[in-house]
Amino acid sequence: MIRYISRDTDDITQYVEIDLTKIDEQERKDLKRRISQNSEYTNIIRYEDGGNKLVYKTEVLVPKVAKRDRLNLLMVLGNPATHSVQSGMFFAYERRRGKQGIERWIEHRFWTALRDCRVLIFCDDVASPTHENIDVVNRYKREFLLNSRYESDFNIFILPYFSFPTPSSVGVKGIEPIVGKTIFAKMKIAEFCHFAKIVACNELKNIICFSRTVREEIRKQTKFDEKGIIQNQPVYTINNVLKGATLYYSEPTRRIHTQMGKKILKCVLSVILSQRVS
Repeated sequence: MIRYISRDTDDITQYVEIDLTKIDEQERKDLKRRISQNSEYTNIIRYEDGGNKLVYKTEVLVPKVAKRDRLNLLMVLGNPATHSVQSGMFFAYERRRGKQGIERWIEHRFWTALRDCRVLIFCDDVASPTHENIDVVNRYKREFLLNSRYESDFNIFILPYFSFPTPSSVGVKGIEPIVGKTIFAKMKIAEFCHFAKIVACNELKNIICFSRTVREEIRKQTKFDEKGIIQNQPVYTINNVLKGATLYYSEPTRRIHTQMGKKILKCVLSVILSQRVS
């Protein structure tokens, strides 16, 4: 019912298709109404096959180039933000309003925190996003991420666990109210299969999850052992479909820039790197 249809693995933007023939007519009408009422889905969602298929854009980072002297690291997010999908780049920007109510765009706290924790530093200076330069900034970041042109001990993989985009203000909790219960139930199964496939195909042994909701979804779908505790958060080894991959938990992206958020992330990264040395 739900499948990734993009065959271009050389880009961050991917496409997902939902077969609407599997849901009843009223659910289809409700879905179309909810999507049409949200202007943030412009240029993200389209209907095909006479309205029987819904196709939407999403984001996935599987680098084209992975350096052998680095560890592969998967960062699992909740779901994409609509404005970032429109921009073709994870965490494209954050909006801020000044004292006069004038909106400005700044670099998203996710990139700031990764740089402060030295997990990812772009090799070339990347300007802070503005209305005028956003396309250039995001093009640079896409190129750098896909070709591993950054300073890091890791090859960075990024996956929003749930592919369906929502406004950043609602996140994962906003998916079911849009797509409905039937599609969301099917989506949970499809998204785990996609997640497990990426882990297996890229031999990803270290996974950092930035969403408590997603962490619980992964636990429901797997057999796991508790491996330890880092900053009061459990660490799990997934022993069946993920073949022994380790699942760590970090603060949500909205808090990753805080002192505690960066402390937890640094501790997790330190544990991962110490295992390579040993």
